[in-house]
Amino acid sequence: MKSYPREVVEQGFEHDRQDYWAMRDDLLAKYRGKWVAVHKGRVVGAGDDLLSIMEQALAEDGYAYTNKVGEEDKIVIRQRRVSFPYDGAYSPTPIPRITAVPSTGRRE
Repeated sequence: MKSYPREVVEQGFEHDRQDYWAMRDDLLAKYRGKWVAVHKGRVVGAGDDLLSIMEQALAEDGYAYTNKVGEEDKIVIRQRRVSFPYDGAYSPTPIPRITAVPSTGRRE
């Protein structure tokens, strides 16, 4: 699975969104009422089952623009997959490595 810095994902997502809208007339003709995931100028998943479309899209590159064709004003889904390192030496099973910062003591 690929992992990208947030800025790369945000820029890529915006390009995918713009590609979706540039393709919308064609998408309406072929996929009206269907979920469609667009990545790098092409449809990487389409169908009725949102979860399977999201899985197809995430498998492609870790992010994509997904929307329901013809119902765009109702739903937009921003999706990305994040990966992080695991501490393989931890027993009994590996756990994620995280960075913690001390609290300021203030509650917001």
